[in-house]
Parts: sequence; C-alpha cells; structure tokens
Amino acid sequence: MHDYLFVLCKGGKVYFFYYFPVGLDIRVRKAPTITIYLAAVCVITFLIYRYAPCGGAWNLSNLVFLPARPTLATSLSHLFLHAGYLHLAGNMVYLVLFGRVIEDRFGPGRFFAIFALSAMAGAWTHLLLTRAFSPEFIMYGVIGASGATSGLLGAYLVRFYFTRINVAYWIFMPLQGVNRAGRSHVPGLLAIPVWFLYQGAYALMQFGSGGMSVAYSVHIGGFACGIVLALLFGALSGARAERPLSRAREHVEKAEWFAAQGEFLNYLHLKPDDGEVHAEAARVFLCGAEKGRARFHYAEAVSNLLKAGRRGDAEALFMEAMRSIEGFAMPEKEHLGLACGMERSLKYSGAMKAYGNFMTRYPDSREVPFVLLRMAGIHEKRYGRPDGAISCYAALVEGYPGDAWADFAMAELERLGRGRIALGERDR
Repeated sequence: MHDYLFVLCKGGKVYFFYYFPVGLDIRVRKAPTITIYLAAVCVITFLIYRYAPCGGAWNLSNLVFLPARPTLATSLSHLFLHAGYLHLAGNMVYLVLFGRVIEDRFGPGRFFAIFALSAMAGAWTHLLLTRAFSPEFIMYGVIGASGATSGLLGAYLVRFYFTRINVAYWIFMPLQGVNRAGRSHVPGLLAIPVWFLYQGAYALMQFGSGGMSVAYSVHIGGFACGIVLALLFGALSGARAERPLSRAREHVEKAEWFAAQGEFLNYLHLKPDDGEVHAEAARVFLCGAEKGRARFHYAEAVSNLLKAGRRGDAEALFMEAMRSIEGFAMPEKEHLGLACGMERSLKYSGAMKAYGNFMTRYPDSREVPFVLLRMAGIHEKRYGRPDGAISCYAALVEGYPGDAWADFAMAELERLGRGRIALGERDR
C-alpha cells in the first residue's frame, strides 16, 4: 500500500499523521477498460487463494517472487497476489485512481507495458538490494501490486507534473489539542517526490535494521521504471501540450474568463483537433460576451466530433450551440447532415431549429426546397399541425416554382386543402 501513517508514542500518547489520495484534477475521456480488468483480476485472484486455495501448477508458492529463486514469470505473477484486504484495497485504489488517467493518455498497450514492466523492475530491484544488504532475508517472498502502482505514479509524475492531487488527511496530536481531518489539493510535483523520498528512507532503514515486513525497494524500482517508460513514450511532449489546458480549467473554476480564454487558445494551437476543448473554449467566450469567437469554437467542436465518429456528442453540442447563439449555423453540408440526423433520431425540436437556422443562413442554397419539405413533414406527421405544413409547401411553390419538388408540394397542398374542407363539413 502507499498510504502513510507516521506514528510517535510519547508519554502514553499516540501522535500520527495519515493521508491518502482520493482524487485527481484530470478528466478521463474513455472508459479505463484495461485498468478495470487488471483490478478485477487482482480481486478475483485474492479471493480464490484466500478461500479456495489451488494446488498443482496453480499452487500459491509458484506465483510468489522469491529472491532466492527468481524467474521472469514470478516477477510478473506476484503482483496479482495480496496478503490481506487492506493490502489489496490500498493497491486497488492506486491502480484505479492513477491507472485510468495513464491508460487514457498513453493508450491501453503502453499503459499495460508500464504496469507490467514496473512490477517486474520492482521485483528485480528488491532482489538486488536484498542480496547486497540483507542476504539473510533472501528467502522472503514478495507479493502485491505495489511495484506496478509505483510505476504508475512515476509515469503520472512525468505526464501530469502540473496537476494537483486531492488528498484526504487526519492529524492527531492530543497534547497539543489537535485532531483535524479533511481534504486538500496538493501539487503533484510536490506530493509524489515527497512520497518517493519516504520510500527511499524506509528502504534504507529497513535494510539497516533487518526488518522486512514491507518491501519498500519494490516501490523504488517500480517508480524508476515508470519514469523511464513514460519518457520513452513521449510523456513530456504530451505534458507540455496539456499544461495550458489544466491552467485554463483552473481559471474557469475562479471565473477568470479572459485568462482562461488565453490558455485555451494556447492549448488549441497545439491540439487543434480536440473537439471537447473547442466546446469548453466556446462556453468561456460566451461568458466573456464574445459570441463571434464562441460561434467559431462551437463549429470547430462539432466538426471535430463528427470527424472522430462521435455523432451523438456532435448533435448534442450542435443543439447547445443553437440554444446559446441565435441563428447558429455550421457549414452548409455539415449543417444539413446534422439536421437530418436529428430528425432520424426523433429529435424533432432540434431538427426544426436546425432547418430554420439553415434557411436563415443559406437562403440561396439549392437545398432550401428540400428543407421546406422536411419541415412540412414534421409539422404534419409529428406535431399534427397541418397549417404549418401548408405554410412550408406554399413557400416552396411560391419561392421555387421551377424546382423538381414544386409539383409534389402542389399536390400536397391540394391534399391538405381537401382534408381541411372535409374536416370542416364534418364539424358542421
């Protein structure tokens, strides 16, 4: 586990300071599939070996990493074993908390490489240090995912050095009348290096005193491996690009709209295809009463989401833009495609708004007669408003008499006219 519990006993009183990470100020865009899978494997393996021990090739001792008889297989398999519920819970919290953001930014393959290789590096580091400084403990086995999660911390430090970690803490000093608990945001560039220094200090004290209940050297090896792999995977360039985005969101939290605008623009200069950040920038420009620039970023956001195949998100953002900016329109082809898509997905109010904005923005388009037909169909068949359909058909016939759809519109006007007459006779 990576939580910290510093205890000092004095005069029969216990003093301690306890803290544990509970959140990150990083947004995850994709489901952390591999992270969840690895956590599930760890939990299932723990429950199996705790309540239904296996024999033969699956004997527990075959999965433990023994410095006296090291193998590549056990340097990996040991990470799925845990000594107890607290040991398991601590590592799983770190795996899910830090693993999901590492997987999101590095991708599943590189994330798994960092996780697995850090576990192996931690095990072999422990072997080397044990042989060098405490050979009497060479037969002590090593289990747990601490090396792997330490590697995730190392990768996180390189990739997200500019972020803050939300930490829960408890300080208890009875003689001073201090009993305080709460949560606080701590810069990652401070919290993680301090954690590493403590691990190094514990490792030195451990080998010096001969105690070996926790293999702190595993943490050191895994952490170093995570840093090296993150650097090899180009984490620094990603961090430099994302740092302005983190600053922009901090400014948004403080309602500092103009400062946030500048940071969003710095980020989008490096990542112009990020549709979600274009949407964030559009909202910030709206808060700064700059509708022209908000219009541009909304259009870029919708366009990039469409290119990424996220049509549902693009349609939702398109409707948000139309609600926020009067007469909002995309480029002609994209706008008409979104309007038709919303009609097909039964979002009739959004489709009608989009068709209306299209006619306002592109009154000379060759597609206006088609748009009038679509609006007429929604009026009559979806809303039960024949008067609205008649208005659309009449506008088509009067405004575009030579269009291919004009004859169809005339026939529909006659049909609706006869229907209205029959309805009137029946009422009388």
